[in-house]
Amino acid sequence: MTFQIDTSGWPPWALAIEPIFEKWGIVVLSAVVIGIVAGLMRRLVLLIGQRAISKDKEFEGSNWDLAASVTRIFALILLSPIPLGFAGYDWEVLVEKRGPGAVGAVAILVIAVIVANGVARSLRRFGRKAHRRAGADDTLFAFAASLFKYLIFAVAIVFALTQLGFPTASLAALLGAAGLAIGLALQDTLKAVAAGIMLAIFRPFRIGDYVSAAGLDGEVIDITPFLTQVKQIDNKIVSITNDKVWAEPLINHTRQTRRRLDLYFDISYDDNMDLALGLVRDVANAHPRVLAKDETWVGVHSLASSSVQLRLRAYVATPEFVDVRAGITKGVKEAFDANGVTIPFPHQVNVPYKGKADATETGPLVQTAKPPEDD
Repeated sequence: MTFQIDTSGWPPWALAIEPIFEKWGIVVLSAVVIGIVAGLMRRLVLLIGQRAISKDKEFEGSNWDLAASVTRIFALILLSPIPLGFAGYDWEVLVEKRGPGAVGAVAILVIAVIVANGVARSLRRFGRKAHRRAGADDTLFAFAASLFKYLIFAVAIVFALTQLGFPTASLAALLGAAGLAIGLALQDTLKAVAAGIMLAIFRPFRIGDYVSAAGLDGEVIDITPFLTQVKQIDNKIVSITNDKVWAEPLINHTRQTRRRLDLYFDISYDDNMDLALGLVRDVANAHPRVLAKDETWVGVHSLASSSVQLRLRAYVATPEFVDVRAGITKGVKEAFDANGVTIPFPHQVNVPYKGKADATETGPLVQTAKPPEDD
């Protein structure tokens, strides 16, 4: 049974455009269905690949990831005659005329994807090996890998368009105009690329360094022409555009092999300062991971409102900074307790408030400093 729409009451203009809407509606609907089918086929390949590949290997950029993209492309090409037939085109003639060029374009794109991913992986792998064996900076290799990958894609797209029949001269003019428009529309992105090039040349940090950039702290795990990725101490991955990294002050905490430890300790005004300074120095120099013990310095930093603040300066190996800081802090507290050195802390005292209304009421809580002890 064929479904028919009753158009007896339609105005003439609606009757005139109804066949057009019906025809192109079917074309658009078939194209949407084809897109959904191609996407489902890609998801199926991805699901199979994620189950087949081991969890300790990176899935992105793997052969299964490439196969999923290629599957979607071929599904779109193989099913494309369906909407062309609904649109009234003789798809057999189109296939005979444009088929070889389309196949060549797809082949170029597939080869480009394989080559680009292979070159990127090889450069990153070579950079890691050079870093392990000779201490070479693998940051430049990671940046070059991403840059070569995008360049190969760009060249492949140009060659694919020429296979589809676009004239070279017209294509060059089109690419020039498109490049100008894209450059004006993507100024921030181009700033990120320019900043990424500057970071790759001057290398204020390397992959593996712990930095403070754009108000965030973390270990640099990757740098591309667009983004710098850092892993924070709670294992979150943060992506920062390179223009923000380059524009703001950047602190590299791990560039130097050793780092100075600055710690502050408060003691009471009634305590013996020389005794406290000696305890701090002894605890620091007794720590096995403190370097250059002759350079360890302790002194009075300031006379605060309710305490005397002491300062310790000691050098430690950069990777051991956090552990040594925790160990010395714990050791100083234990040494102060064992030798009667007090660390002031605020006290709260309830002061009875006797007003005219009720002399027995207790007033608000008043904070006072700890009263001095009688001699």
